[in-house]
Amino acid sequence: MNPLLQLKRFLLLIPETILFGISYAQFFFWSRSPVPLDASEIWQRLTQPGHPWLEGLQRHYPPAPVRRLYAKLYVRFKDRIAGIAQHYDLSNQFYQLFLDRRYMFYTCADFIDRTDTLEEAQNHKANFLVNLLDPQPGERILELGCGWGAMLKKLYETTGDRENLYGYTLSIEQKHFIDDHYGFHAEFKDFITTDYAPNAWDKIYSIGGMEHVPQADLLPLAQKLAKTIKPTGRLVHHFFSQTSATPATRLLAGGADVFPGLELSHWQQHLDVFEAAGLRVVHHSVHDYRPTLQAWFQRLTDQAEEAIKLVGVYHYNRYLCYLAVAWRLFNDRDLTIMRFVLQRQDAPVAWRSTLYAAPDTAPVEDSKIHLLMPL
Repeated sequence: MNPLLQLKRFLLLIPETILFGISYAQFFFWSRSPVPLDASEIWQRLTQPGHPWLEGLQRHYPPAPVRRLYAKLYVRFKDRIAGIAQHYDLSNQFYQLFLDRRYMFYTCADFIDRTDTLEEAQNHKANFLVNLLDPQPGERILELGCGWGAMLKKLYETTGDRENLYGYTLSIEQKHFIDDHYGFHAEFKDFITTDYAPNAWDKIYSIGGMEHVPQADLLPLAQKLAKTIKPTGRLVHHFFSQTSATPATRLLAGGADVFPGLELSHWQQHLDVFEAAGLRVVHHSVHDYRPTLQAWFQRLTDQAEEAIKLVGVYHYNRYLCYLAVAWRLFNDRDLTIMRFVLQRQDAPVAWRSTLYAAPDTAPVEDSKIHLLMPL
């Protein structure tokens, strides 16, 4: 064990606590450990509440105005695109250790039953999104932030149409993975600054992409998407956002270290932006990220030796801390994950979810109705 690294960890505790709060200092203290962390201990420390007064201090220090100031200043000095590359280009093999083996989704799964495997839960999520998109062969479909091609693969399995599937990514490693494994039209392109042709796409969707859109870019992006989607098309967004306009204290470390340059928005800001851009919300649902984060944490710890070989102790430790802190953020309702279906406000026909379909029930006999009436 390097004594200088250990000394540095302890020396930074006090200034980081004063400047950025206990949660920030705690995250970096543990993630900088020069030896692999004990998984059960770090999960307990970072997910479970401590003494009430300490919890209160953690939640409210730094004060809300200071946190808002930090969030605004930070994104001015941290390059968003470089931050995306720093996170997603770490190692494709590393992510394969803990993501689902069928698709490699790096987004919230739907655990319908406690016995669901990660693979089953991610397939549930994929099926849910397919039903929202209702993709048809021949439709031009675009994914904003296509990851390792998970949803493109699902859509190809659904429609059998490879030629009309497109994805944009800012990760060189993800593009290489898609090129090597699937051959979809994956482009290294920033979907925020891209110029889109009018009425060019039948369906556009993002799964974990809207989190990477700075607040100032939300409305211009939504306006471009509203113009490029066909009047008969639809947009589907699966993303998480803050439940308050002020970032939670535990988010400060995530923005500084895990997702550099990230600026999350409040969920109401997304709603306001969609409507201002000429879009109409026709579906909105809230989902639970916690089982997915816990499953990833467990898989990563089960593959600790291989993970350390691939990326080293430092990155292994910081991912353990990040997954545990993310679980706590969703458990405390500081973050929430949602799925929106959007249409242009001038759409000729409103999209209707299958949830609105009339049930196929037999007529009730008059005698049964009488039995239900009060005497």
